[in-house]
Amino acid sequence: MLPKSTVSLLLFLTTLTARGDIDLTPSVNEYVAQGIKVQQLTFKEDKRRIEYEPPNGWKVDGGPNQLHMVPPQKNFAEAVVAVAQMTKPQPLDENTIKLLEQQFVASLPAGSQFVKIEEEVPNSVLLDGNASFEVTVSYQSMGEKFLRSAFFVNLKDTQLMFRLTARKDDFQALHREFKASMFSWHWIDESETPTQAGQAASLTTAR
Repeated sequence: MLPKSTVSLLLFLTTLTARGDIDLTPSVNEYVAQGIKVQQLTFKEDKRRIEYEPPNGWKVDGGPNQLHMVPPQKNFAEAVVAVAQMTKPQPLDENTIKLLEQQFVASLPAGSQFVKIEEEVPNSVLLDGNASFEVTVSYQSMGEKFLRSAFFVNLKDTQLMFRLTARKDDFQALHREFKASMFSWHWIDESETPTQAGQAASLTTAR
């Protein structure tokens, strides 16, 4: 018989197997701000859309339930935004956070050694006012030392995860870029006028 904690984790993970209503297949637009070319991605969610500006110069590729980004000139570094459907609202309470950490550690590359949780930070970024939780783990793989962080946001029936993996020496600078980009993530109702949408984006960025 499986331990109760293992059963609870398996039941929790079954709620995250299907993608949510957010479609992360990106529409890509570019504009110039202060002489710098900015890449803006747009995603669909029912009657709303989501706008997001990835870190400058990062290569982007996306599908319905996952957005993949690679920073320039950094081997073994990648960022992922993933979306999963939840069967019911799941507040980020102590039990949920513990299960998320277990799930996150279990997702490390096979054969990872010297795994250690380095940091746990609640609400470091509030996406559209929603509570969040971030965990950072260190490990060794293929003879290299790595850090991997995951930033979780539980919406009404959808979980968003922003994950970054990089070699230890590259991680801090890439983490700052990636985390700063999250402040550009915002929802826009399709019925809003351009002026209303701009005001909503400004409020989200200011948080």
